[in-house]
Parts: sequence; structure tokens; C-alpha cells
Amino acid sequence: MTEPAKTLRLMMIMAHPDDAEFSAGGLMSLWHRSGHDIKILCLTNGNAGHHSLGRVELAQRRHDEAARAAALVGAELEIWPEDDGRLASTVVLREKLIGAIRHYRPDLIVTHRTADYHPDHRAAGQLVKDSAFLLQVPAIKPEQAPLVQMPSILLTWDRFPDPRPCRFDWVIDTQSVQKQVVDLLSCHASQVFEWLPALLPNTQGPFDRAWLTKFYQRKPSAVAEKTTSPDRPLTFAEAYEISDYGGYFDPQRFDFVAR
Repeated sequence: MTEPAKTLRLMMIMAHPDDAEFSAGGLMSLWHRSGHDIKILCLTNGNAGHHSLGRVELAQRRHDEAARAAALVGAELEIWPEDDGRLASTVVLREKLIGAIRHYRPDLIVTHRTADYHPDHRAAGQLVKDSAFLLQVPAIKPEQAPLVQMPSILLTWDRFPDPRPCRFDWVIDTQSVQKQVVDLLSCHASQVFEWLPALLPNTQGPFDRAWLTKFYQRKPSAVAEKTTSPDRPLTFAEAYEISDYGGYFDPQRFDFVAR
């Protein structure tokens, strides 16, 4: 008798609500389509990302937007009350993150590179790095059982070359889920239809779904251009770098994403 396939757990550990969707919306859509589990953990509440809304109002709005997006991929959502723009890799937050990872027991963690442009992104990536080995140390947060099996850790692609460019260790074809990714992003209206246009004063509207699609697809099309080949032609793709801090990453274990 064949044993049922194991449900795999993906944990997105990102700095802000909407980072998971912008960085790995294709991965989450394909993961959900295959019937596996997702948790989105936002380490800040995103309460600085707007040109006119105050922190309290914005934090609530972003929570509601993130909840709608998470529902589209059946994801569990957790948002920490840390202020946007003020995230730091502290021992207190490190041990809180260790607890969150141990509780969820993911097979795969996705987070930012520490070379990213945003200080919160760098801090989130550093917190994951600093937590990784300690997940298996019983004396750290002894009230929780340490992990026996280390999750693999992937870092989302970015264009920043300092101190070195991101590696294309794992590339997935996301052409089939472009609509789903734009659906996810559209949930974050305060960001994609209000704040983002305010940061691009020379960009012409209307700032609608068609504009968002064009804006978003610049990144997956650039990744596809850099990684396409005659054997594997790509139009839209996401790329990830394997972190040495995580457990061994076997792409065959996640081949349901790359099919």
C-alpha cells in the first residue's frame, strides 16, 4: 500500500506585508495549487509605507489587505507589531523567531537576502541567518523542543550587486500563475495603487490592474531573460539563492513547483 504524500510546509519570513507577494507570489501560487501549506510571517506591521496615512490607521489597513491576500493561497498569516522602518536583528526578536519557526516546523523557509536595499529586509534576512543554527540547540528557548530536521532556506532574488550578485540556484517557471500573482498584489491596494505611484512621480496613470501587471512583470521577465535556454524557454520566472545556513535543499523534493 502506497503511503499518502506528505504535506509540505512553506514559511515566508518577510519584513513587510506584501513582500511575500512581490518576492515569491509565483512560488506561493504554485505551492498552493499543489495542495501544500503556507505560512506568511511579516516581521513588521508595515505602518510607515504610505505618503498620507498615519501609522495606526495604516497598520490596520495593511493587516486587512494581507489577510485577503493570504486567503487567496490558503496561507496562515502572522504579523508582528514591530514598526516599519525600525526592524533590527536583536536577541529578543531572534528568540521570538526561533519560537515561531519551531512551532510551524517548515520544510522550506524563504526570506530576503542581507544585501537587499531596505534596512528592514536586511534585518529580516539577518534574523533568519542568526536563528538558523540555534533552531537545533536545546538550551535556546528550552520551553520548546528543538528542531531535529533543519528546513532548507532560500533567499529571494534581487538586483543588487554589493557585496555580490544574487545566485540563480533555483529557478521556477511562473508563467502559468501570473494572473494569480497580480490577484495577490491587488489585495495590497494601499501599496500598489497609492504608495507605489507616489514614489514614482514621473510615471503616468491610470494606476489600475493593467498598470500593476506591467510594473510587476518587469521582475519575472528579467529573471526569465537571464535564465532562459533552448532546453527550457522562459517568459516569466522567479529565482532563489540557496542559503548555506539552512538544511540541504533538494530541488526534486519540490518538483511539484517546477513542473
